Amino acid sequence: MENDSKFLEDPHEREHFKAVCGAFFNYQVDSLVDIFRIEKNFSSLKPEHLSKLKEPIEIRTQKMKDGTAANYYFLTHIVHPYIDLFSHTMLPDGRLQIENLNVSGKNISKVRSTLRQLVRDWAIEGEKEREMCFTVILDEIKRVFPNVKNEEGELISILTPGAGLGRLSFEIAKHGYKSQGNEFSYFMLLVSDYILNNTKTSNQFTVFPFIHDFSNVFTLNEIFRPVKIPDICPGEELKEGSDFSMVAGDFIEIYSQQKSQWDCIVTCFFMDTANNIMQYIEIIYEALKPGGAWINFGPLLYHYSNSDEEVSIDLTWEEFRHVILQFGFTLENENTKPSWYAAEANPMLEITYKCIFFTAIKPNN
Repeated sequence: MENDSKFLEDPHEREHFKAVCGAFFNYQVDSLVDIFRIEKNFSSLKPEHLSKLKEPIEIRTQKMKDGTAANYYFLTHIVHPYIDLFSHTMLPDGRLQIENLNVSGKNISKVRSTLRQLVRDWAIEGEKEREMCFTVILDEIKRVFPNVKNEEGELISILTPGAGLGRLSFEIAKHGYKSQGNEFSYFMLLVSDYILNNTKTSNQFTVFPFIHDFSNVFTLNEIFRPVKIPDICPGEELKEGSDFSMVAGDFIEIYSQQKSQWDCIVTCFFMDTANNIMQYIEIIYEALKPGGAWINFGPLLYHYSNSDEEVSIDLTWEEFRHVILQFGFTLENENTKPSWYAAEANPMLEITYKCIFFTAIKPNN
């Protein structure tokens, strides 16, 4: 995956990108603020209540500090190439001092959710979740396209919008297809770029993705679990000549311009991210070649459903299915499949989605 620096030409995109990098650089500071709040809350307890805890609160907060330091070590590897976006100096002790960063609560949350997403995509702990959806999708791709090349000798081209940290797109490329992932979030893009292009060995980094959430957890050990990433070294897994790319940007803006270009489009936990799901269906239809296949796996948890600031067209599966047919698709292999999503974070909370799984074929004419 190549770095795309065109965003630097747009001042608004540049500022947005800088804010995202700033959230990574400020991760440890923001985490220490949270740890201080926890220390303050527990210090308000009566001594006799504090004495009833299984272990002193100082042990918990020290583990949190150690975990955030490990996470920060990993995160700074990702954004270090962009340090020149900020005013910074090197202190005599070797530490980097960056200009004062005022990171929004939204961006603090996104850094932490990206750490949790790493477990699903690039850790051995996420293997079961990946099997629940990725394996189903890969098996369906191989059913529809048993050969990785078409009759003209060209690789079957497969697009995965909403690619996140890129694992599914990578797995498709590993099976020999031409694979392109598309992702809008710079948080995801920065991490996926580093994992895919810059990690040297499997288990290169140890992170602590769960240390910011004490809800629905059985034991402290679950919160302070170390997770090694990546579980494989991507650079060692792809065959020579593999055609794999990740494209940054809005799915609608980019792929509404690509008419009849893709053999297959795979949407995994993606369709309900739309403001207007019908627009997504239209773009998928137009972007597919005649006879092309759209493979979908995911729930209908509409991301903007409760937002006063955003449009959200929320369709039931019955309505969604009807619209698919009205656009001209024919449906194959319709089913529902159970799947989790980032379930490792809260062991006491088990949510299983009954995901909609289908293959929609665009007519040849």
